[in-house]
Amino acid sequence: MEPQFPFPFEPYEIQKKFMGELYRTIHDCKLGIFESPTGTGKSLSICCGALQWLKDNNRTILEDIKKQIAELKEANDLKPDAVDWLQEEYAKIKNNQALASLQLKFDKLQKQEIYFNEMKKRVASSKAQVNKIDHYFKMNQPKEVSEGVLDDKENEDVDELMIEELEEKDDNESEPDEPSEENSDPITKIYISSRTHSQLSQFVGEFKRTVFNNNIRVVTLASRQHYCINSDVNKLKNVNLINERCLDMQKSKPKATLVDPETGKALKRTKTKSCSGCPYYNQGNITKLKERLLVDIMDMEDLVKCGKVLKACPYYATRMALEDSEVVLISHAGIVSSGARSGISLKLDKNILILDEAHGLTAALENAHSAPVSLKQLQSVKTFLNFYIGKYRAKLSSKNLLLLNQISFVVGKLLNTVKLGPENDLAAKIYTLEDFVIKSEIDHLNLRPLVDFCRTSRLAPKLHGFSMKYSQQDLEERKESTVPTETSAGSGLYAILDFLEMLCERSENGRVLVQSGETGQLKYLLLNPAERFKDVVQQCRSVIVAGGTMEPVGEFKSLLTNDTIEENRVNIVKCEHVVPADNVLGVCLSRGPANVVLNFSYENRNTKDLQDEVGRILRNICSVVPGGVVCFLPSYSYENCVYEHLKKTNVIDAISKKKVVLREPKSASDVDQVLRKFASAVNSRNSERSGALLFSVVGGKLSEGLNFSDDLGRCVLVVGMPYPNIKSPELQEKMNYLNRVTPGAGSLYYENLCMKAVNQCIGRAVRHANDYATVLLVDERYSRPQTIAALPSFIQKSLISNCSFGQTISSIGRFFSKHKNKV
Repeated sequence: MEPQFPFPFEPYEIQKKFMGELYRTIHDCKLGIFESPTGTGKSLSICCGALQWLKDNNRTILEDIKKQIAELKEANDLKPDAVDWLQEEYAKIKNNQALASLQLKFDKLQKQEIYFNEMKKRVASSKAQVNKIDHYFKMNQPKEVSEGVLDDKENEDVDELMIEELEEKDDNESEPDEPSEENSDPITKIYISSRTHSQLSQFVGEFKRTVFNNNIRVVTLASRQHYCINSDVNKLKNVNLINERCLDMQKSKPKATLVDPETGKALKRTKTKSCSGCPYYNQGNITKLKERLLVDIMDMEDLVKCGKVLKACPYYATRMALEDSEVVLISHAGIVSSGARSGISLKLDKNILILDEAHGLTAALENAHSAPVSLKQLQSVKTFLNFYIGKYRAKLSSKNLLLLNQISFVVGKLLNTVKLGPENDLAAKIYTLEDFVIKSEIDHLNLRPLVDFCRTSRLAPKLHGFSMKYSQQDLEERKESTVPTETSAGSGLYAILDFLEMLCERSENGRVLVQSGETGQLKYLLLNPAERFKDVVQQCRSVIVAGGTMEPVGEFKSLLTNDTIEENRVNIVKCEHVVPADNVLGVCLSRGPANVVLNFSYENRNTKDLQDEVGRILRNICSVVPGGVVCFLPSYSYENCVYEHLKKTNVIDAISKKKVVLREPKSASDVDQVLRKFASAVNSRNSERSGALLFSVVGGKLSEGLNFSDDLGRCVLVVGMPYPNIKSPELQEKMNYLNRVTPGAGSLYYENLCMKAVNQCIGRAVRHANDYATVLLVDERYSRPQTIAALPSFIQKSLISNCSFGQTISSIGRFFSKHKNKV
């Protein structure tokens, strides 16, 4: 029987197809690659399709248990024909055991339902008090301890802080936020992952539109860095230091004072670990917040606001709610790293994982395991670690002193490797892991015990506190080499430990990049991301990767299967665009207005003739196209070069008479302001000027996640082909690796990097069924058959290739004339 999907409105056929295929893929425990063009309601289709399967599956489980219980009871009531009483008793015992187990499961499911219904009532009754609580909270903000160099009253305890707990932690010690394990069947969960937290917030909005709004438990997971509402902690910025500070504050809370049981007054102040307990780490308040977020679907912003009102930690509330949740929203970064998954106790076993915006999944895997360490971080750690050892040498055990000296030795060798660089020049070089440890002269050391010692002894936060206390002047007096004060020794050590973790594995698919000079660094390169993703695939019931453009499909199939699972387990689904073919005009422009061949290769792009042609093209396009025009250029440097040339040749002034001219800002904080100006210019009905031209950068702040729908994006231009730097040592090593595995795969990978970036730009326009826009690809190389094949299918349908400018401007003019007449 075909499942029925409740939708907020009558779904398009492609949405029905998407939901149906998603449902079947999950039901059959398969892997899925889903392509649905941007603007086709992909997020809402994911929500409705996945949640319908979840509700049907839960109902099926309950019905199956009831049916099995009834069958076992019926079997016990029947009189057996067998005369063997021993066999009869054995059968009864087996039946009773199975019956008891099933009855226990059934009772637990019923208790869960009762518990969640009672939770809804509690939350509903408490909502009436929110305004009063909010007012009280604003009037009674808790005073928090300031972070920085420790004051004089705390200095007496600081030496103990710097060296305590260097011995391994007690095996029984664990984070206080670990959820309790009960002998209960876990709730089936759907994990939905996207690239950014803002994109996850969009899913929250979609959940609220569905019929499941009041009957689904959704939790958005994020790090303390995003959820911490204690300014004493979150001002540390570095996520590792925030984690350590948070745990320290919890441990110190019960040890702060002794209280007279009769008067309730403090008897004396005991020594503390330089921090007081967190006012937001209150189990009662956290439980209230947990129940609130399970009943009301909240995004991160709402959850933080509610946490401040209730004086409850949002981070621990989400951790506490994780076990009872049905849908978990999490960023790609939280999924692709095994360390991040274990850190938040993520249980993927037999659950469903849906990765949206999956075009960047491979890059996310590579970035999560790159473990970069800068020259400044190495210098900072080396300086303060030596100072630390020198100061506390007499108080340290011989074992710990030896380990600290070995860590210092390793850091010094890594520092020398970066300083000297490959062959004593400023170039970059790639090494295998074996070659790197030999070059760095640390091949004789077992690095694993050193890393474990630093982790268990929590050396990094101690080094951070130490560097906070002792000023640069102290180091200069000791004639130590100075380091920039903004480079934290604690965060630097975390980075070094992550890098050493990668060296410990000695993977054949890993490499080390050594970059010398002032911006020198060490960086681990992951050449085979599928190797790091296979654990996720093996644990989950089903893994779905989805996006607007999922070409090349082979890349995602390799990522899901790692060449070990039969290919028939992968379900590939491609949906058409909801926009009719005649609502989109795609043009590959090969020659400019002056008949100059348009080839923006790196060698040609800076010529005066080409930049003059860009100016002529934009002037003509801005005269013909109504509303907003978005022009994407290959890089920030080239965008600046073209803009300055057009300004110098008065093209910008000429265009400004017809459209407001804006540029993508360098700072992310200025993006909203530029977009508001752009929208205001497009929406204004000025008789002299109509619309706006926005210069943007491929892969920049405006090329992903933003919608230029309707008049905001009537024309998208992509000038040139944004190939990455072919001379990059990292890229060359990756291509060589792929070519060794499959001849020709390296060149294909290089081509795909370019086209994936182009397709993201194209996807900014045409956002709904009634939208219409033109896409102008300005470079003769776009007319190549292999390049056209890599474009989105909805563009290919209307694409005119190898066009002269005369053909192009005529086609664009007819396109907008037709749609103007339709209106």
